[in-house]
Amino acid sequence: MSQPRHVIMQVVMRSGGATHHVEFVIDANFAERLRQLRSLVPPLNTLNSQRDLVIDKVRVRLPTAVWRCNGQADAQFESQVDGSCMVIASEGFFNCGGKDRKTKEKLVTYTFPISRLLELHAERPEGETFYIRDGIFANDEPANSSAGRWVASLHELEEMRTPDAPPSDFDTIQGVPLRSVHGALPTHGLSLS
Repeated sequence: MSQPRHVIMQVVMRSGGATHHVEFVIDANFAERLRQLRSLVPPLNTLNSQRDLVIDKVRVRLPTAVWRCNGQADAQFESQVDGSCMVIASEGFFNCGGKDRKTKEKLVTYTFPISRLLELHAERPEGETFYIRDGIFANDEPANSSAGRWVASLHELEEMRTPDAPPSDFDTIQGVPLRSVHGALPTHGLSLS
């Protein structure tokens, strides 16, 4: 059974903003559900194209997806996204979508082939994060390409983001010794009074 991994897809907005993106986690169960959902969408052929109503897409909720504005985990932006979902099309592609509650602007990613995502998930090293920009798997793109620069900018934003770390030494209760950095600094006798 394959380990979970993050998938990060660029979100396209009319108002711009090159680093809006959505993150979700894929594992073996998620991959199997994608296969099953894909099988629910019949291919469009001459037999069913003559009918009045034809199902050519399936929309499913993606409630655990994290929507980020300009690379920031902006709780305000996340709470303003309605209808976080994934749309699976009859052609075998999927995209993620939602709607900005305030502006009613659609938030959508470029489409990406389901079969390619599942193939990458099976073949690539476990734990590798997948970056998808403009419908392109960006992990192997040259650093000077637009996809390569986008991935680099997300890494820079990730480094600037305050980590979920234990409290700093400035949060230490009075009288409790400071933590040593790799055992290099003695902490006895120090206090924050």
